[in-house]
Amino acid sequence: MKKLKKYLLAIMCVALFGEIYFYPFRSSFRFSAGIIVLNLILLIFDDISEVKIALLSGVSVFILRSTVDILVERGTLQYIYQQNFPSAMYYVFYGALAALFAITKYKGNTITGILLFSAVDSLSNIIEALIRDGYISFSRIQIIVLVGLVRSITAYIIYIIYKNQELFIQKREHQKRYSQLNLLVSDIQAEMFYLKKSMVDIEKVMSKSYKLYEKYKDDKELQEDTLDIAREVHEIKKDYNRVLGGFESFLKKFEANDLMTLGDMKDIIEENTNRYLDAKELKNNIIIEFDFRDNFSLKKYYSLFTVLNNLIVNAMDACTSNGKIKVMQTSDDNNIYFHVEDNGEGIDEEILPYIFNPGFTTKYYQDTGKASTGIGLAHVKNIVEELEGSIEVKSKPGEGTIFTISFPKNSLLG
Repeated sequence: MKKLKKYLLAIMCVALFGEIYFYPFRSSFRFSAGIIVLNLILLIFDDISEVKIALLSGVSVFILRSTVDILVERGTLQYIYQQNFPSAMYYVFYGALAALFAITKYKGNTITGILLFSAVDSLSNIIEALIRDGYISFSRIQIIVLVGLVRSITAYIIYIIYKNQELFIQKREHQKRYSQLNLLVSDIQAEMFYLKKSMVDIEKVMSKSYKLYEKYKDDKELQEDTLDIAREVHEIKKDYNRVLGGFESFLKKFEANDLMTLGDMKDIIEENTNRYLDAKELKNNIIIEFDFRDNFSLKKYYSLFTVLNNLIVNAMDACTSNGKIKVMQTSDDNNIYFHVEDNGEGIDEEILPYIFNPGFTTKYYQDTGKASTGIGLAHVKNIVEELEGSIEVKSKPGEGTIFTISFPKNSLLG
């Protein structure tokens, strides 16, 4: 049914565009735009038969033109038949020649494709002229070949534009999925920070439980209870290890042999940032500028993506109306530097020493009044230190904040 609809739509388009025509000679012979549409259909669709589509197009052109001629009383039925039958035969011979020359096999080669399509068009038109008038002059053959070439070139130009547009859409979709994947991996890394922190807490509980077991050797019942607690906590630790190991294995697959340039990372972060601003309805209130001086290939790009994304979101949250954020990248012989600067509300001097502490926060959800988890900047610092880098912050209340991150080149570059 789907294929039938495709054929019906195709022959309707050919028939309708077949009514756009001109007469190059002082005769009943005419050229139409229908063949340009037929050429395009054969170029775009791989599952359409040249013979079937051409035959059906010939029938539809004959029916449409004959119906129009009858309605406007352009002559007797015999005259209308004589006028339109050769046009239908053009399409029949076009389909036969197209199948004979297998023109669709060569459509990937532009020059060969144009020559084959124009040859089929020209030969079909010569046959139509012979059926219509019984003879054909050399000058007419020259014009037929020229028109066939022009129609084939026109069809190919439209086809190339169509393919480029299709590739552009595919690239945009790929970029969108890639951006979403980066966000997913970034979120997983953030959750891993929680898991690692919980692993430390589990170790402490196990240690305390075992110390109680050692301390109360005379109380067998209490000893048994504390030992049971230690066993259960140990099982929880093993489960956490399995989950953490799974996440780490998942991330290693992405960073094993894959590289990303700084330019590509900038594009992805910029796109994600604009999407965030749209979701928060802040696009008219905040301006974000990106200035990356280099285009290195990065190995640890997921970690860097997580750091920059977190700092940019914090900067956007700190800005109100007329907010401005600058994200800059520079480098020297040994290090790569990133600066995230905003003109937001700033951070109080007495709070500044504590902003990287896990659990510290000044953010509260307006709808619930609950405090944020406060893990963002602690997670950022954790990743920066894992990459042997450093992070500094300067801020003035009411003026804004600047975060400066420094990474050794060998920790980021592939």
